Amino acid sequence: MIRFLYIFLVFSLVSCSSINLTEPFPEPKRESIFGGPLKFSTETGSFSANNQSLSNSKNNNNLSSLPINELLWKSSLDILDFMSFQSIDPFGGVITTNWFINENNNNIRSKIVVSFSSSELKATSIKVSVTREKFENKKWVSDGYSDGLARKIEDLILSRARELRNNN
Repeated sequence: MIRFLYIFLVFSLVSCSSINLTEPFPEPKRESIFGGPLKFSTETGSFSANNQSLSNSKNNNNLSSLPINELLWKSSLDILDFMSFQSIDPFGGVITTNWFINENNNNIRSKIVVSFSSSELKATSIKVSVTREKFENKKWVSDGYSDGLARKIEDLILSRARELRNNN
């Protein structure tokens, strides 16, 4: 009987108050560490957040001289989409993947690093390096670099960038 009285008392207080139990509270809008979503401008070649250019406060140099080209950046992410990424740094101009093991050969794994040297759309603006390791004696041993695979990946990235440029 006392439980019924407590339940009746709680429902009567809730019905008289302005609390709405059926509607969830709105989720606050999330912002990046720069105060909003980052936007890349192809006209200036720079990133901005909330219409404010990202600049260095000490010497007032704009960070707009990032060493990346938007088309090369997008095409690199498209080409390497099948791999998981260890780090993606647009300010440093580096994309690093995690180790990838091909299903056809479980004894070799590869790690790809794509670095950007300029913001121009040309072949010398991008460098790909592929590090290989072999599985021997129950541990991974360095097998050097795969220059052929690195060149093939560079060619794929440049071809994809051309496709993106022609589609715009």
